[in-house]
Amino acid sequence: MDPALLAELHGPAWARLSTLASRNTLDAREAEEFLALYRSASKDLSRIQTVAPDSEVSIRLSSIVHRSRMQLTGVPLGLRGSLVQFWVVSLPAALYSLRWMFLGVFAFFVGISVLTTVWAYNDPAVLEGFGDAEMRRRLAEEDFVDYYFEHPSGFFTVGVWANNAWIAVQWVALGILGFPIVFGLILNAFNVGLSGAIMFEFGHGAEFFRYILPHGIPEITCILIAAAAGLQIFLAWVVPGPRTRRAALARAARSLITVALGLVVLLFLSGIIEGFVTPSSLPDVIRIGIGALYTVGIVVYAIVLGRPALRAGDSGDLSADRAGYEVVAVD
Repeated sequence: MDPALLAELHGPAWARLSTLASRNTLDAREAEEFLALYRSASKDLSRIQTVAPDSEVSIRLSSIVHRSRMQLTGVPLGLRGSLVQFWVVSLPAALYSLRWMFLGVFAFFVGISVLTTVWAYNDPAVLEGFGDAEMRRRLAEEDFVDYYFEHPSGFFTVGVWANNAWIAVQWVALGILGFPIVFGLILNAFNVGLSGAIMFEFGHGAEFFRYILPHGIPEITCILIAAAAGLQIFLAWVVPGPRTRRAALARAARSLITVALGLVVLLFLSGIIEGFVTPSSLPDVIRIGIGALYTVGIVVYAIVLGRPALRAGDSGDLSADRAGYEVVAVD
């Protein structure tokens, strides 16, 4: 069966079905016509998907049948149901699906940060390339700590959150390009490592960890999750597997944009820690413990809810019928 020939023969009927599916109300005659056209189009789509599932005709007819089915049987979840679905199923499933990519990104980032610190600390030429001794001294003894006290906590929280959320969304959205994510990881890891080397140079290594760990643990974790999501999209484009490149890319993008939305909220909580906990007078063990506990909570959330959701077939993507992979026919 030739999909192009079928499209030529049944194209007017499909167009009519699309027109009826876009209407808010149908009279009795139109409703009867709509049901007949839907059944016919569903059968046509099933035939096409057996021979050319990724063809242009299949994609176009999938869209028409999907919209028709939503008109016919679709029942919206509502705001509460959608939120529950997002936080209990879709987001943890998407996070858990990134576990191996995240571990690779984490090792890459931490490795570069540590190597940069060791390299810069042991090579005066590297530190001098960053700035003169007075500039580095001022950074280590004043600027690094003063950064957390320059603005009111609420204002500082919102500013940090907006910046980090924007970075996370960009890294997921630009994932298809691959290179910007890798470059961003290297640049940020280098900056962290160089800052650590300067702090150690002037004997303030303890302060470096005291002020970066409380918020840095969850904040960097969230940013690395965004990087992992972006690179997963890139990988789906480069190595699509059994799917076509377009289908694999679309599936990964739909699934992992869920991560970007979730990270906006997770980074807001991290921003609260940076704005209120990091500069507080709480003992170091409590300040660092809060950040570590929050990070552990994210990991447990992804594993406990994400693993069973992923095993049940939910990856954060749309359901098969809503994504156009399957069609539920009405007899």
